[in-house]
Parts: sequence; structure tokens; C-alpha cells
Amino acid sequence: MKLIKVIAVSLTMLFGSAQAQNLSIATGGTGGVYYPMGGGLASVLSSKVPGMSATAEVTGGSVDNLNLVGSGKPYVGFSMADAAKDAEAGQGKFKGRPIDLSTLLVLYPNLMHVVTVESTGIKSMKDLKGKRVSTGSPGSATEVMA
Repeated sequence: MKLIKVIAVSLTMLFGSAQAQNLSIATGGTGGVYYPMGGGLASVLSSKVPGMSATAEVTGGSVDNLNLVGSGKPYVGFSMADAAKDAEAGQGKFKGRPIDLSTLLVLYPNLMHVVTVESTGIKSMKDLKGKRVSTGSPGSATEVMA
């Protein structure tokens, strides 16, 4: 909760003014970590920042969020660092269309785990060649990393 308050203060300084403001927080799917974090942030912003009405929006994840941030509308979006780097450089899923963005803060360290059941006989990444793998939701940074 302390982290959400820090985020709220940061966004207050960024968006704070006397006029009413609506802010959409681009998160991810309802089963991931971004959506509940965005909901908590929206709740704090709406209750603590005068005139602010913030909502958490369900999205496909980091790639969708970065595209929304780049749309020019009042969006704040969660993203994994590698997807944000690609967006800023206009590479990967953002090839030829760089997005001007600013990192507000790092929410938590993120690691990617590649797992399988023992019975597959897969012992290393090279053993995955030719195998069917789950790459994450379309538009998610997990898909980008895969």
C-alpha cells in the first residue's frame, strides 16, 4: 500500500490541477498482477486527489498499454522494461513507430521463469526447439520476451 501512495503522490504532481481530470490506467488481464495494482492506484488517486477520477482499464498487457500511452489520451500504463525500451526505440512490436514515453517509477523487480514438467525430458532452453510453448497473452510483454 505504501508503494501505491508513492505512485499517487507522483501522479498528483504530474496531473494535479484545479480542474476535474479523468485518468485511465492501462493495466492487463484480470488474472495478472497489473489489474489489481491499477485498481488500487485508481482508488487512491480518485479518493485523495481533488477532482481526479481514475479507472483501471483491462488490456492485453504491456504492448497494448504502451500503445495507449502513445495515443495522446490521458493514460498511465504498466509495462515491463523490455517492452518500454522497444516502444521508445521503435523496435519489435513497435517497429517504425517509436513512442515518446517517460518512466515514472519501477513497481517491482520482474523475472521471467521458463518451466515445464519433469516428464518432458526438457533440461535446457535448446531442448525447446521444435516444441510447442505458451508465449503469454497476445500483446503482453511475456509474448514479446518469448
